Amino acid sequence: MNKYLSLVVCGVLVLSSCGGSPVATLSVTSMSFGSQVVGTTVAGQAITLSNTGSARLSIDGIAVALPFTQINTCGSSLAAGATCTITVTFAPTTEGDFTSNVSITDNAKGSPQTVALTGTGVPPPPGCTRIGGVCGPGLPRCCAAPFPHHSFCSNPTGFGTCQEN
Repeated sequence: MNKYLSLVVCGVLVLSSCGGSPVATLSVTSMSFGSQVVGTTVAGQAITLSNTGSARLSIDGIAVALPFTQINTCGSSLAAGATCTITVTFAPTTEGDFTSNVSITDNAKGSPQTVALTGTGVPPPPGCTRIGGVCGPGLPRCCAAPFPHHSFCSNPTGFGTCQEN
């Protein structure tokens, strides 16, 4: 009888250790958002997280630092063979170069899984040159004059002064 009990216990232990393991696979290793005007948001870029393993992937958290943000469809776990999407946006509030990582903490080997992020915040383009200011090639256009007047550069082919009539 002890012989059979030992066989059942060993069989249960072997089966439980043969359950497989999760494998987290990301569709990309890095994302570049290029130059983005301060105060605006780049359309989201998608990362696909796949569980290519043979056991459930437990997701403890998905994090990223500002000015990057993320939303996802992952929930707290992914079944073996399942996928979810992490959408990352970039919204700089100051000028400069930004780097961060999307960090996915889970129960797969190599956790956390990461995707490197880069983006640059650039100043908004110049608005317009006020009436009386210098205008010309490479300079902002003249600001609109109040109705019914209109504004123009006194020298349409070179440098001049913004005027209204």
